[in-house]
Amino acid sequence: YMEAVWKELSSKYRCIVLDQRGTGKSTLASVDSATVNMENYVNDLEALRNYLKLDRLTLIGHSWGGMLSLHYAAMHPEKTEKLILLDSGGPTGKFFTYFGDNMNMRLHEEDKREIAMLDSMKKPSLRGIWPGYFFDRKRALATKPINDAELYGQPGISKYAIGSFVSTEKERTSMLKNYKGTVYLIQGRQDPVGESTVYEIRDLLPQLQIHFIEKCGHLPWLENNAQVKKFFNLLYEGLQ
Repeated sequence: YMEAVWKELSSKYRCIVLDQRGTGKSTLASVDSATVNMENYVNDLEALRNYLKLDRLTLIGHSWGGMLSLHYAAMHPEKTEKLILLDSGGPTGKFFTYFGDNMNMRLHEEDKREIAMLDSMKKPSLRGIWPGYFFDRKRALATKPINDAELYGQPGISKYAIGSFVSTEKERTSMLKNYKGTVYLIQGRQDPVGESTVYEIRDLLPQLQIHFIEKCGHLPWLENNAQVKKFFNLLYEGLQ
């Protein structure tokens, strides 16, 4: 679902799209707390940085990718050139307490029936949940993934990733203050992640540059044409 972003940026920048562990081609022999944790995620990024022979990385992270980018910057502030956060989760697990409610309040009965059907078949439920990410329901229905199984990666990854993220909260928030580089955030005003998440990031990183897109949800590049244009204009501005 982020293909439109990296394809657009690839016309002007060198973009490395990472298959995080347990997704795409980065399959794991086993999925558990020993293989899926924040230390390993950071080590993967470090291995990539070393392979590319780069002194520092510019990280563009959406949602969970933003959370991982924040964690990497906390662990390796001197190796982080710039953070571009796209509708990112926060540096702590606070937003989890309301994110689900913000999603569910947007869902119609037909969405809930689809979710229940997919759950009963033990299949990923993203197709049913999808409208919860959007401000414009018509755009949500028009952009629904046809086959969402490949978007999830190996079973169990989310559970262990989020568990590790929450358990490393104290270390991350303490060390994140050491990062003094650029932090640039783009977020839909009606993103279910919520505005309070933005200000939680700013409390730790006062240099945060905040840019909201009005009447827009969690995936600005999939909303209406004017919002897509604004999103990419802001993204290019942040990369300059």
